Parts: sequence; C-alpha cells; structure tokens
Amino acid sequence: MGLGVFQCLKNAHQKRLREALRKGNLSFNRRDFVGSFKEIPDEGFTAAHIITDFEKSGIFPPTAEPAVSYLLKKKLKTRKAIDPALSSLLPAENRFPIASDTARDIRNRYYDILSSLTRRGLEAIQKIVSEAVVIEDIVRNHVADRRERIEKRYHQRKRGKRGRPVGDYLHNISLQELRDQQAEFIDAGAKAEQRAQLRNIRSFAIRKMEEIKAEWRQKKEVIVDGVERRLRFKQWLEHTKRDVEYASLDASRAEISSQLKEKEDAFTIDTQLAPEVREAIREAGFAAKPLSAVDLS
Repeated sequence: MGLGVFQCLKNAHQKRLREALRKGNLSFNRRDFVGSFKEIPDEGFTAAHIITDFEKSGIFPPTAEPAVSYLLKKKLKTRKAIDPALSSLLPAENRFPIASDTARDIRNRYYDILSSLTRRGLEAIQKIVSEAVVIEDIVRNHVADRRERIEKRYHQRKRGKRGRPVGDYLHNISLQELRDQQAEFIDAGAKAEQRAQLRNIRSFAIRKMEEIKAEWRQKKEVIVDGVERRLRFKQWLEHTKRDVEYASLDASRAEISSQLKEKEDAFTIDTQLAPEVREAIREAGFAAKPLSAVDLS
C-alpha cells in the first residue's frame, strides 16, 4: 500500500508544490490551502492506483494461493522432524535397572572393605533404587492401561437414536423416513423452546405480583378520609389503582399455567361401532338364531 497508493499521493503533493513555486506563490491563504488539500487526495487516491497496488501485492484478483500456501506451511511445520539432539537429553529408560545392578556389584565386591557408615549409605541407595524400579513399573502399567482404555473408548460403538430399518436389510432406511425424523426433531425443539418462553413469561408475571405484594406489606397503612387505616390487599389495590394491573398479571399467569399443563394425547380409541356392524346386528335381531346370523367380519 505504501508504494502503490501513498507514493502517488506524495507525487501529487510534490506536483502541487512545484506548480506553486513555479508560479511564485510562496505564501498560501486559507482558501488556497484547503483547495490544494482537496485536489491532492483526489489526484493521489484513484481507483487505478488502488487496483494497481492490489495487483502488485497479490490481493487482487482474489485467489486461493495465499491461504493454501499458509496451510501448507502450517501442516509442514507440524510434521517437522524432531531434532535428534533433543532425544539424547532424555534420561535412559533402563537407568534404574543399571543403577540397581551397579549398587549390587559394589556391594558384592567392596562390602568387606567399606566402613559401617558407607555400608548403611549403600543399603539406603539400594532401597531407593528398588523403590524407583517398582514405581516406574507401576507408572508404565498405568500409562499402558490408560492408552488401552482410550483406544477401546474410541472404537466403541456410538450410542444414539437409530433410524428405523425397512425392507429385508437391517441397514436400509428410506429418505422420507429420515426427513420425517428430522421434522419430528425440529418440531420437538420448537415446542421445547416455546414452553421455555412461556415459563419465562410466567416467572416474570409472578415476580411482578410478588413485587406488588411486597409493596403492599410495606405501605398497607394509608390515610383514607383523614383517618389512618390498615387496608387489606384487595382494598389496597383499589385504593392505589393497581387492581387492573394485578388482575392482568394474575390472568396471564393462570392462562400460561393452563397452557403448560396441557398434554398431547398419545393416541385415541374409537369406541363407536361401524355402520356395517350396526346394520348386521339389527338384521340378526329379526333372525331365528341371532348369534348364528350375525356377521361381525
């Protein structure tokens, strides 16, 4: 941007200065300064200059090369090989067995010529090394068990809602059934969201009603016709002209509670007989053997 756009602005500025010096205008008034200041950006900041700079910098025309190159560099960075010098700084895996063998060799070879203090120190070293060997074995078993459990959990079959199979194969499911399941899922989410909104509205109404009751408990003693009286809640609402507000909140709360208590019927049972069955029963009533004559199929 500096070379493509601001360099053109600088050239326009120098051009105006050279023109002023060529004409002998060494002093500028405020109008000339404002006019020159307006002409310089108009000449410097042009669409051609900006597009040219974008083309030089690679911003225009838009391509996927910068993003792809950045992703490739990032991916190659993650795959960069580890420096072998770093692995040499790690402690050896067999350091504790080597220390245990060394302590045992020293005890077998030089135990007789060592002093009592050195012997006790050597015994302490052997105990510490033995403890380190046991702890390392426990840690390795724990790490191996954890890795095995993680792999088992990763390969475990995922639980969830399964599509209802159709046809002769267990894994067959029609596209329409998938759409129906998705529609049912969306409908259930919308109903849950609607019930949550109704609960919020009911909570707001109950909170407002509690605020009105709290105000009544604090200001139940009022002056009526010059006499101080302790009004009941209904009388206080009428006196403070808040009975309509409270009644509206109470009605809203009751209506929302009734809506939340409504439950959709899972199924209905039709106990009415079909017209054909009724006609068959009526005709069988005039027969000699009604039970044999009736046809309920």
